[in-house]
Amino acid sequence: MLTKRNSVLTACILVLAVLSGATSAQEPYPNKLIKLVVALGPGSGADALARFLAAEPLRKEMNTEVIVENKPGAGGIVGGDFVAKSSPDGYTLGLFHASVVTTATVVNPNVSYDSLRDFTPVATLVTNPLAIVVNAKSRWKSLEQLLDAAKKAPGTINCGIIGVGSHTHFNLELLKIDSGANINRVAYARGTGPIITGLLGGHIDCTSLVWPAVEGNVKAGKFRALAVTSELKKFPQVPTFASKGYPRSNLEVFFAVFGPANLPKDVMAKLTPAFERAMTNPNNVQRLETMGFKILYEDSARLGVRLKNELTMVRDLARKVGIKKEQ
Repeated sequence: MLTKRNSVLTACILVLAVLSGATSAQEPYPNKLIKLVVALGPGSGADALARFLAAEPLRKEMNTEVIVENKPGAGGIVGGDFVAKSSPDGYTLGLFHASVVTTATVVNPNVSYDSLRDFTPVATLVTNPLAIVVNAKSRWKSLEQLLDAAKKAPGTINCGIIGVGSHTHFNLELLKIDSGANINRVAYARGTGPIITGLLGGHIDCTSLVWPAVEGNVKAGKFRALAVTSELKKFPQVPTFASKGYPRSNLEVFFAVFGPANLPKDVMAKLTPAFERAMTNPNNVQRLETMGFKILYEDSARLGVRLKNELTMVRDLARKVGIKKEQ
């Protein structure tokens, strides 16, 4: 009798364990913390954006903890590869700067992932416009004057960019092709600091850089902005490339969230409205703009179109002008 009773008790325990496991497995997403992977180190723009979102907006919208994990290396490729190979359960997402999924995959032969195949676009968050800037003491007062000078004296104007294959490089090449101006690119592998120093010191004639990198010197009257990829709320006097007749010079360093390929529909059903609410909340918008970001919220479908179009463009341009990492 005791043996039979023990057998029944054991069976009941097993049934309860199975039911408990099934219930746990069916808990709605999310039911644990979400990891937001940044492909750059602490202090970068992507890192600042990710930490702002994780601290309150996303935690509030997703009703769970969100942590930021930095995985820098190879210009963002290390972080991109990590997210691409993660489980598509919605608990590992990447907040990437544009080159991780665009230019880096074109100029670097060692990238193991395919941006269109190995990621699920979630949302575009913000963007950094690119600008052509000269020293305030420069004789060029407009983009037209700079381009005319480059045409009259080919190869005499030097423009600083952040490394070969960067967005600043691609945007400059687009301008050169569409305008017919022969401008020398001067690649600075160590980032914006040396470029700013070089332009202030008169060692280069102009630079193609993200707006946040030059805004302070433009405001201080040390630099003159000749054109920018999109309108600036605080600097409406700076013309866009499109308004000057160069609509293709519109590459910007966007920041977007991606998951591994094949994120489930129920996961996307939670992520999409969460990011939309976070990025359209007036208080969040104001704080992000104060941090120097330009809001550019796009849902999954629009981000997917952006990614496909930009990849096509940079691939074609890289082939046309021979942009390679080894240069």
